[in-house]
Amino acid sequence: MADLSALASAESSPGEARELLLSIFGQPTPDRLQDTYYALRSWAWKALDQRRRDPELAAWRDIFSSASTLMVKNGQTALGDKIGALGELVSESISVGRNFGAVDVTRRQHVAEILGFLSAHGGRARRADLKEHLGLAQCNLTRVLNMMSTAGLVERMAHGKEAIFELSRAGEAAQRRVAGKGRRRPHAA
Repeated sequence: MADLSALASAESSPGEARELLLSIFGQPTPDRLQDTYYALRSWAWKALDQRRRDPELAAWRDIFSSASTLMVKNGQTALGDKIGALGELVSESISVGRNFGAVDVTRRQHVAEILGFLSAHGGRARRADLKEHLGLAQCNLTRVLNMMSTAGLVERMAHGKEAIFELSRAGEAAQRRVAGKGRRRPHAA
């Protein structure tokens, strides 16, 4: 039977999570359905705690909706309702993400430094290089990069198992604005 630990630790992609859930709902047992709820609850907590606003959330919202429906079909109405409520929180994150502008994001801690680092390295860098440069914990780096991605400042690409982040056009423009502010001289009194 499939392992739920990768889902619970938010290491699964939406595609991997779908395959896992199809496997579980293909041969459900009350214990596995309960464990599935706990794993989805853990994933939702991590996503909310990291303030994720990335485009991938739409796929996760659909996963929560499907899991909720399948729980009810398998006689687990209470678990289905709980998963449905978690899905609503994911939907709320999507709504907030749509309203979170690039200018607001550039004022957040570490964003200007990431923009500068990417600019100094040809507009792109590996996640590991950003982590090393900033000295941030993995979850904090994820939160900042997700916020920047949602605001359209960076684009995430996969290169094997490695994540590469690249400045978007909006990110390049934001970097120029941020760099320009740093060069201004204060007015004489």
